[in-house]
Amino acid sequence: MLGLVPRDGDPCSLADSPNVNASIQLSSWLECQVNGFFPFPANGAWDEVYANAFSKDVIASFNDTRFNYDGWLELYHNFNVSLGRNFEPFKHGFISTTAIPNMNGDKGGFGYLIGWEGGLHTALKRDLWFTDASFIVVKEVNGQRKIVEMRESANIPNSAPLPEQDPWTCAFA
Repeated sequence: MLGLVPRDGDPCSLADSPNVNASIQLSSWLECQVNGFFPFPANGAWDEVYANAFSKDVIASFNDTRFNYDGWLELYHNFNVSLGRNFEPFKHGFISTTAIPNMNGDKGGFGYLIGWEGGLHTALKRDLWFTDASFIVVKEVNGQRKIVEMRESANIPNSAPLPEQDPWTCAFA
């Protein structure tokens, strides 16, 4: 597996810990959310984590696509089916996460996540591994962190159908 393995420990435990700085809290929260909503069948009720993590006003992209909340959710449902059909088991993890908290001291900020994904491809009967990266903007909404913008890029081949796109323009949320 090219030496790529999940990190030790649960990043969720550091997301609100007073024992780490705001950058570690935010990067841990981001990893915790992505681990929870990353769509693959073995991940259980990922759509519940999705509903709690994303703002209803999110703008999101996967490679050269553009989606609103509903389109992004539909894309993740489609990815779930595709990943479950093409990999057994499907795995993912992080290589690096950098988070920069807002200077005003709230729970928002932005982060960059670089990771890996893949597993045993069911048709080819061999391991296939890919890389991905995300830029995520987080805002505090009613005292809770919410993802308001997510731009994801990956070199994993996509066989999932793409939902109708939302023509938002390039701008920071």
